[in-house]
This record gives sequence, C-alpha cells and structure tokens, in this order.
Amino acid sequence: MTHGFNVKATLVLRRIPTALAMLFVAVAYVFFASYGTFEFRRTKWDYKTEKPGEGYYSSLAEGFRNGHLSMMDKPDPILKAVYDPYRPEVRDKYGAPYLWDASYFEGKYHLYFSPLPVLLFYLPFRWLSGGYPLDSLACTFFAVWMFVMSVAALRRALANRKLHVPFWIWILLLGLGNVLPWTLIHVRIYEVAIVAGAAMTATWAYALIRFTETGSARHAFWMGLWLALAIAARTNLGVLLLITAFVLPLRTWRTSWKQLLACFIPLALTALSLAAYNYARFRDVRETGITYQLTFVPMRSCRRCSLRTIPEGIRVINNSVHYLVWPPHMYSRFPYVDLDGARLDGAVSFPNVVEHIAGIFPLNPVVAIGCIVTLLLIPRRRTLDVHARDGLRLMIGAWLVLAVLTTCWYIVVRYSIDFWMLMVLATAIMIEYGFTNLQDAGFGIRPLRVLTIALAFYSILFCSLLGFKGNQDAFGRGNPKLLEALQKQLNAS
Repeated sequence: MTHGFNVKATLVLRRIPTALAMLFVAVAYVFFASYGTFEFRRTKWDYKTEKPGEGYYSSLAEGFRNGHLSMMDKPDPILKAVYDPYRPEVRDKYGAPYLWDASYFEGKYHLYFSPLPVLLFYLPFRWLSGGYPLDSLACTFFAVWMFVMSVAALRRALANRKLHVPFWIWILLLGLGNVLPWTLIHVRIYEVAIVAGAAMTATWAYALIRFTETGSARHAFWMGLWLALAIAARTNLGVLLLITAFVLPLRTWRTSWKQLLACFIPLALTALSLAAYNYARFRDVRETGITYQLTFVPMRSCRRCSLRTIPEGIRVINNSVHYLVWPPHMYSRFPYVDLDGARLDGAVSFPNVVEHIAGIFPLNPVVAIGCIVTLLLIPRRRTLDVHARDGLRLMIGAWLVLAVLTTCWYIVVRYSIDFWMLMVLATAIMIEYGFTNLQDAGFGIRPLRVLTIALAFYSILFCSLLGFKGNQDAFGRGNPKLLEALQKQLNAS
C-alpha cells in the first residue's frame, strides 16, 4: 500500500512542472489577447472597430443563422450601382462605401476565408451565450487548441524516454517561442483563420503519430479528418497531403485498403462540401471569393502564388530570407523589441502595403539546431524508430508549408504561424533523438544541452516581450496605463 502510494505521489510530482508550464502558456495567451485585462465581452453580429477585418466572422455566422451563405452586412446601394466595383479607382470616383477585404458578388458580401471558425466556435458560442465572441477570444481558443495538441503530440513522441531537455522547457518553447504573443493582441478575421488552421494542423500531427504507432483504420480516419479540416482552413496546407501519403502503407493494398479508405473518406467529403459551398456562392467549385475581393487592386487579374518567371524566382529567395532570417529590432525602451517591416519588390508583390515580418531563426534559434540534427539523421532514417521518423516527417512537412508560402506575393508575420508551431514540435523531437544518437556514439553532449536550454529561454523571453508591442503598437493602445506602468519600472535610465 505504502509503496503504491509513493509511486503515485512521485508520478503526480513529476507532472506538476508540466501542468504549471501549460497553465502559464494558456494564461499568457489570455493576457495578451485581452490587453492584460483578462476580460472578453460579448458582442452583436454587427460590431465593427477601427481595425479593418474585425467582426466579419460574426456577420457570417449571423448569415448562417438566417439561412443564407452570405454575410449579414448589406452592400451600400452606391456600390451596387458601380459598373466595376473591384477597381479601387472606380469605387473612389463614385464614393462607394464598401466592406474592406470582403468578397462582393451579385449584391452580397461573402468571405474568401474559410467558414470553419464559424462552425467550430462562433455559432456554438452564440448558442451557448446569446451573443458573439470578440475575434480575440476566438483566436485565443484556437491558439490554446493548437498548443494543447502540440504538447500532446510531443508527449506521445517522447514517451518513456530520458530527456536531454526538461519537458516543461519544451512546453514553454512550443507555447511562447513563436509569434503568437505578437499576433494575439491585434486580432481580426485574418489571424482567426490562420490560427484555426494551425490548430487543425497540430491535431493532424498528433493523429499522424498515433497512426504510426497503431496502423489502425480508426487512427487513419482521424488523420485524414484533421488534415481535411486544416486544408479547409488554409488551402496552402494541402501540401501536407504528401506527408500523409508517405505514412500510409501504399505498397500493400491487399492488407491496407481499410486504412487507405478510412483516411480518404473525410478528405473526399470535406473537398466535396467545400466545392458545393463555393458553387452555391459563386457558381464555381474552385472559387473561394478571392477573385471578388475588394482591396487595393482588382484581384481577378492577379497571379498571387506562382513560380513561373525569373522575377518570381527572385521573389521566392527574398521571401525565404524574410521567413527564415529577417532580424527583429532592439532598443532600450520597454518592451525592448519590435519586428521590422518587410522589404518587397512591388513589381511581383502585393502593392502599397508593408507589414511586419519575423525570421524564425533569429526569434527561435533552437529551430536551427533542430534543422541541423534533422539533416544529420535523414541518411539514417531507416534505422530510426517510429517516433524519430515522425519527427522527420513533421519537419519536412513544415518546410513544405514554408516553401509554398514563399511563392506568394504577400508576406506577413501571421503567415509564419502556418509552419512555426509544426517546426518547433519537430525540432523538439529531432533534438531529443539526435542527442541520444550522439551520446550513444560516444560524443559529449552536455555543451549542446546547455546551449539548447539557454537558447530556449532566450526565445521564450524574446517572443513574450513582443506581446507587449504588437502590430501598430496594439498593446499600448489597448491598455496604455499598464504599459506606462511597466515602462516606468523597466525602462533604461
């Protein structure tokens, strides 16, 4: 009895750092998303703020509640009368009011963003509370989802292993060694859609690890389902189909048709549902609404993501530099750090807009170590155990997502969320397995362990400080008193 009690008590004590780290990250998300107030109010469907793009999902949810696929916002009669409302100079000539970045088609407003957040959060919240959530609350919900599933995936991949880096440090790095603190304090429809897609991706990663453990049709189904929802949220995540295909036992059809079918069914059903949704709105199964987007340029004539010409090839190189190594800006006034704007060629990029961007290596240099370890382990992939190969797959998947993003004409810090969490998750797996292999080969890894832990704390601190800045100094505008108090205490004299 006493021995059993002691064992249980020891297990509980070991889990306390993990639980505290997860709680700390969740509280940090809520803190930044609420400007440090920990308060979120309910709203009506038609609430709007000075931030273009905020409140659009609530309008779409209300449209769904009223039995149609368009937003509840109604276009102004002047806009309806304009002969070509997609050209900004024409809208300006007639003074036509319009909903920025909405998709306008046949007298109705639609969204070119996925309706998935509406189905998973906005409508359930409306049914439970009688009002709509702020976009910041919705984004926090999906951010916590992404974080929890990433931790669950990492825990499965590192189960029953002696770790070289304490697990609670990996948790903090997963949760805060990224641009979420920066993102959560300036939330609109853009950030909600992206973080929702990342939440689906993290859940797919967990399902993939479970499938490689069991090979069961049940886990193949969940892997296909969460990948389908990830693609529904962010179409560029479709590149993860390549990773999923290599996990499935394609060479043994006679014994694996159940797994293949189980994975294919949710993918097919989701694809058909999205095609039907697009056709019902725009009479084109491939049209998501971007062609009819009301923005700086007429989108019907634009090639948004491609690699066909030399200038577009140079754009890929420039975008890669931004996503990978673009440095932040540091100064002596709290919060000491800020992100710099992108430098793009207007000839092959979205015109008239310069937004902040962050390189993953300067903000989370542990990922650089993970990528190096991955390169060293790829030639030995056949000798690795199942979870180490999972780490390889996830790392390759993250790089494929990044590669797709570099072909696009518009880059911004929030886009990096598509691959950031997945890359950090893969980094943690690869470092743990790689350090073990180095140790087994007789190498001393203590300096590498110390370096990894030191860089992890640097990343956690650095990225958390970005949360007190944000796009357009969002934290200071949202809670100027708190920021002023912190600056009085922490500014350099």
